[in-house]
Amino acid sequence: MTSGICPRWARSNAGAIPRGAFTAGVCDMAEGDLAFFKKLADEFTIGDNYHQAVMGGTGANHIMLGSGDAFWYSDGHGNPAVPPANEIENPNPMPGTNNWYTQDGYSGGSYSECANTSQPGVAPIVDYLNSLPYHPKPNCQPGHYYLLNNYDPGYFGSGTVDTVDKYVIPQSSTPTIADVLLAHGVSWTYFGEGWNAYVQDPSNPTDVYCNICNPFQYETKIMTNPSIRSNDIQDTTSLYNDITDNELPAVSFVKPGGLNDGHPESSKFDIFEAFVKKILVELQVHPDLWNSTAVFITVDEGGGYYDSGSLQPLDFFGDGTRIPLIVVSKYSEGGRVVHGYSDHVSLLKFIEANWKLPPVSNRSRDNLPNPIVSASNPYAPTNGPALDNLMDFFKF
Repeated sequence: MTSGICPRWARSNAGAIPRGAFTAGVCDMAEGDLAFFKKLADEFTIGDNYHQAVMGGTGANHIMLGSGDAFWYSDGHGNPAVPPANEIENPNPMPGTNNWYTQDGYSGGSYSECANTSQPGVAPIVDYLNSLPYHPKPNCQPGHYYLLNNYDPGYFGSGTVDTVDKYVIPQSSTPTIADVLLAHGVSWTYFGEGWNAYVQDPSNPTDVYCNICNPFQYETKIMTNPSIRSNDIQDTTSLYNDITDNELPAVSFVKPGGLNDGHPESSKFDIFEAFVKKILVELQVHPDLWNSTAVFITVDEGGGYYDSGSLQPLDFFGDGTRIPLIVVSKYSEGGRVVHGYSDHVSLLKFIEANWKLPPVSNRSRDNLPNPIVSASNPYAPTNGPALDNLMDFFKF
């Protein structure tokens, strides 16, 4: 999952922008952009009120996808610790800049002690949350410095601790949906393209695997268990083999590599379409799988592009902007549009609802209720903060 640009030239008042330019953010279905995804939208169900879960980048959004929560800086043994000073976020803008943070980015910090309103930039966000009619809580524990953007996991694919890379979040004790699935005997696998090569050599510059996209690679319980590591984190080659063998795990997370994920510069969205199409075509060849599988297609975050959809603040970390969601299943046919307010954590809520599982933890976002809306506005929950469990995408 990732954000990307359209596969053709974007059109603007200034004329055409060459293919591959970073400013190409316009998709025109009438001109043939995203033809396959348009076909899926016409034939199945889309959500026009689905959001990235964190007002941050790829890593933070994948972490929320896996845990319904934000990870925090630790001593590597499950105890909160204070990160290096140059890694603590200061979002106050520098004078004379176009909102450049005082301290930001990999070299300038990605952690915030957001329970402490004396910390830089915390008080305005907390004041804003308190000003809302439904008063969402920041959901920050005292003494915890939460990751707001993208840092590498604390583990390599082999299960060894990453002491090489500079910007690494220490080994995490925050639970994920994997813990819930394992505890209740529900099979699952994270399929990450390029995983096999990454495990062999994480420094290989030609490998396409995205380590910050695997929320389970951060977690100690997962990465220190060789059996779970080998069985439940695999390459996409194993996904194709599983489909051929007509046997998939109950829950699959599928992440294309850097050449196929539609990300600007390294890929394009039509390549991401081809990646998705290959999986759907293979599924349809196997009726037993096709009849029992729902495929949720989305992107990790909006890539900085503004979207005018409604946004519901849930806590200190988000929500973020609206992004696409297409749900493909024999039970989601009909070209429907669902308006229920949702984000990446709604995928966790769907898993939990479908298999009758408890929330990931007592503080994760999957504890939020399903939205209640008024007849005049189906987009804004009247019982916020609230998140849809995506069951309304289906007609069983």
